[in-house]
Amino acid sequence: MRRTVGFLVAFLVVIAVLPAYGQDYRARVQGVVADPDQGVIPGATVTLVNVDTGVATVRQTNDTGRYLFDYVEPGLYLLTVELDGFAPFTRENIRVQSRGDVTVDAVLSPGGIQESVTVTEAPAAVQFNTSSTMLSVDTKMANELPRFDRNPFKLALLDPAAVNTRTEMNPYHSWAANSIELGGGTSLKNDLKVDGSPIGVGHKATYTPSPDAVQEVTILQNSVDAESGHSAGGVVSITMKSGTNQWQGSTFFSGRYPELNALNDRTTGDESKSRNTMFGGVLGHPIVQNRVFHFASYEQWRPHDQLTIVRTMPTARERAGDFSQSYNPDGSLRVIYDPWSTVLNPETDTVTRTPFPGNRVPADRMDPLAQRLMESLWEPNRPGDDISGLNNYQATATRITDYKNFSNRVDWNINDKWRVYGRFSRIHTIVETLNPTPNDSPAFGPRDMSTRHALSVSGDALWTVNDRTLVNLHGDYHSLVDDYGAPGFDLGSAGWSEFWPNNAWYEAFETGFPVYHPRINIGGSHFGQTGVFWYQHPNATTFSAKLSQQRGAHYWKVGFETRRSGGETLVTGTNGLFFNAATTADTFINPDTRQSGHPYASFLLGALASDSVAVSKPVKRPRTEFYAGFIQDDIKLSQRLTLNLGLRYEFETPWHDPDYNMSRFLDLSQPIPEMQANPPDIPEAARALMGDAYAFNGAWVFTDSENPGMWDTPKGAFMPRAGLALRINDKTALRAGYARYVVPTEYNFSPSPFSGFEALNFLEPPYLGFDATQSVAPPLEGVPQARLSDPFPADSNPLIPPLGKDNGRSLGLGGDNLVWYQQDLEPEVNDRINISLQRELPGRVVTDITYFANFGHNVPYTRNINQMDPRLSYEHGSELDATVPNPFYQYLTPETFPGPLRNQETIALSELLRTYPQYGGLYVAYSPGRRSRYHALQLSVRRAHLNGYSFLFGYNYNRERTEEFFDSVANYLDELTFQDIGGLRSPRHRLSAAGIYELPFGRDRAYLANLHPALDALVGAWQVAGAFYFNSGQYLRFGPALVDGDPTLGNPTPDRWFDTSKFQQQPDYTPRTNPLQYPGLTGPVYWTMDGTLTKQFRLRGDTRVEFKLAAYNVTNRLNRANPVTNVLNANFGRTLRQLGGSTGRQLELGLKILF
Repeated sequence: MRRTVGFLVAFLVVIAVLPAYGQDYRARVQGVVADPDQGVIPGATVTLVNVDTGVATVRQTNDTGRYLFDYVEPGLYLLTVELDGFAPFTRENIRVQSRGDVTVDAVLSPGGIQESVTVTEAPAAVQFNTSSTMLSVDTKMANELPRFDRNPFKLALLDPAAVNTRTEMNPYHSWAANSIELGGGTSLKNDLKVDGSPIGVGHKATYTPSPDAVQEVTILQNSVDAESGHSAGGVVSITMKSGTNQWQGSTFFSGRYPELNALNDRTTGDESKSRNTMFGGVLGHPIVQNRVFHFASYEQWRPHDQLTIVRTMPTARERAGDFSQSYNPDGSLRVIYDPWSTVLNPETDTVTRTPFPGNRVPADRMDPLAQRLMESLWEPNRPGDDISGLNNYQATATRITDYKNFSNRVDWNINDKWRVYGRFSRIHTIVETLNPTPNDSPAFGPRDMSTRHALSVSGDALWTVNDRTLVNLHGDYHSLVDDYGAPGFDLGSAGWSEFWPNNAWYEAFETGFPVYHPRINIGGSHFGQTGVFWYQHPNATTFSAKLSQQRGAHYWKVGFETRRSGGETLVTGTNGLFFNAATTADTFINPDTRQSGHPYASFLLGALASDSVAVSKPVKRPRTEFYAGFIQDDIKLSQRLTLNLGLRYEFETPWHDPDYNMSRFLDLSQPIPEMQANPPDIPEAARALMGDAYAFNGAWVFTDSENPGMWDTPKGAFMPRAGLALRINDKTALRAGYARYVVPTEYNFSPSPFSGFEALNFLEPPYLGFDATQSVAPPLEGVPQARLSDPFPADSNPLIPPLGKDNGRSLGLGGDNLVWYQQDLEPEVNDRINISLQRELPGRVVTDITYFANFGHNVPYTRNINQMDPRLSYEHGSELDATVPNPFYQYLTPETFPGPLRNQETIALSELLRTYPQYGGLYVAYSPGRRSRYHALQLSVRRAHLNGYSFLFGYNYNRERTEEFFDSVANYLDELTFQDIGGLRSPRHRLSAAGIYELPFGRDRAYLANLHPALDALVGAWQVAGAFYFNSGQYLRFGPALVDGDPTLGNPTPDRWFDTSKFQQQPDYTPRTNPLQYPGLTGPVYWTMDGTLTKQFRLRGDTRVEFKLAAYNVTNRLNRANPVTNVLNANFGRTLRQLGGSTGRQLELGLKILF
């Protein structure tokens, strides 16, 4: 009794200190021992032996004849069953996969040792005991299928439900691993694991293993086990190899050479210049036979990749201000107008502007800084896509990456009671980009220069308390370095003083980070600094403890886990100076820029567009803690029916920081004392439209020691799990499961709410008061108010420096945009359901037909609660664009009303038609109530590698809908309606296939096994492997336009993907009437096929040398991007570009030595 009490006390202490990390990567082997008459046999000794390591584990059958081995390392096993009076039973060739559940039943016949029974046939690969939906990619496929990116996490794309959601694919890209959609909105919200250890921090991943070190990859679309959590429902788990009793390993060299490749991009004619040299190896060996094992891997790359650069550059005439030979796409003259001549007539909704004489910008009207910057721009090198000269410059930049990947693991089987392992893994990467411009222009801004490192350290201990009870302890630390840095492009200590020598308008926003060439956007062509700067050093720790025990027909588990994420991080937009064609068009009201206006004319005038912005952000220190507990019971109701029941509880702290520099919310229930005492003089034109709707309330609330979180501390959430697994016969199982997942806020990723602000997520949290984003003064009645040579004039719109908490409750007053999180935040919830019929066919082929559904609730979205009612513009037209006296000009004091609005004498009437005119946009993030729906029918057919071949085929048909705003009125009214988004995130049809085939000739093969060694060297040991991926086209989304009927074409072409004659520009001040998309109108389908051909030669003993030829995009297919859907774009309805992330065929030559 004392020992029992002592154990319970010890266990409670352990789980309080070392809490469970989610479902383990290891597997189970279980079954029933019976006599020939199917009578169960209790007390039999069952021994499970790992063939590679010699490690044996012993169990006894219980009173129902059942045995169960948990925490079984993936590998090849044999199982023996013994009991006095019965002949021993042995089952060989038991292949245990990661997270698998293998059923091995044994029949003991009366007899002695000399009458032993040995079964060599592998057990059925059907899951009889679990209701979860998963797919495992075994060692053979994980190591030998062609992957251009050598990223094992992307093997998840072999699952029919999996969709890649970003173009970053390489293992050193922290976005890559989690950019996988597994149905129901799991992209960036999957739980990523390596050897059972989480590797994610927020939506980013840290360590990704070398593919040669990978034993298996497991993809779980719906795990019913209550151990699984901390995700939107998807899990991608990699199991790395361990050392064995044999010295085994390999070393490789692979090269990619541009001379062997097809054109990089057939739409531009770019020749391939990409090359890569890769080498590395793995080694596994015993330190002490049957007890201590070591495994290490190393990989290094030096790729030279191509980045396609497409710009629209000014012609020699345009550089001098002469636009007399600048044309519209239809061949007509592209007339440019003087924006400072704008006259608005609100009564007739008309605008007049004066065209420049001779269609030339006079020299005395040119902005001096624009003239200087124009000198740094380079000449066009092609005619362009049409007569307008669109995209008249195309080139390729070379990106050079230095990538190293190292991992080291030791397994120690201390005794029959204790097994431990430890792993240290590291990635080190430096990325640089060479300047491709002909004049080595400082205006070229590289977007891909960065430092990308990762670290993962983990340890695990398994304690076998007795035959029925196991305790598992686990801990790990993982971190990430992801920094932008372009040392050859920074301006040094002089900074921007060379551009604005007598006007340091930017000083108030300087951060101490390197300064680069100003970011300039001219009609969509980017120059200078990249639009995003990042400095991210996050890290996370996890600790866990689990107790599992078999009791009769029950196998139950309890566990507790904790995760902590934090570190230093900064992701910010950068100062941006924008110039567009609308500024020099014939009108500022919904201009048709296909007929007038030129962005380079606007640039020469220095006329800044209203989306030009200055940004200043500090390094941030977000923190969050996560706690969870679970109980799971797998009940064997009969030998054929298993019931899975579980309950999980999760609690996540609100985001917080150690210095309390985060904010909570804008309290709009509090009146503003100063405004109540001295109300602003709102113009009568505004009051006539708003009536008594104004509310001069608002008090900004920062976090503090009593309220440290960005939102109210939640109560946590319970997540029920339930499932059934019915063993119809020895080859067939029917499974059904339900699992609720509560998505951690750490995974939430919401788009930027307004210009200059970053996306909303844990690694980019808002720091209002410390973050500063200020726009240039907007045009008034179409007349620009900001010039390039002085974007933020000291007398009318100076940059207002961030003051931290010094503004107190007045933060945001004076027109600043504000964003905060819903205070009673309700996390996103996914209810996931699967019904599967699994059957093993002849030839060890396993087929699985699954219906899967996801019901999403509280899908996060951001709501602006301070908008003008767009219906006012439909009613009053250009009256709302008229200027009125600014009631907030020099209003109150800079301390009580600090924003930029106080410095503007006049503003547009529309700016005052908001409930809180004293503020800018007021954005509430993580607003509740939005829903999503996903339904899919999935087919999977697979065969593990046996007798020289293996294959996997998957097909997914789905329909996905989510609630969205149909138009600006719905946005204003916060009216969400379901929209079909099939193809936007999940292609309606998706197909994947992969296979490996060893040609059956030569030594150890089915035919010609006794060939002379010389002939065997020629015809033996050949192998082919390949993978095929297909996605149907995405639905095309259109903005507001007048559309006459269905624009779908029966035979679309790249030059006319849909009927553009059906579309007209949306008339001024009218509501949207056209749908977001049209049934059947989708973009180009995507498919690609990769393949490898290998030949091995035996050197001596088990040492072999392997030559490999790999082809990526074997057929050299051109996968096109979606067509342009902007009705004002010159390429409207055309798909002229290659899909991002795809290339022409590339070949790879490889050499590997295996021993």
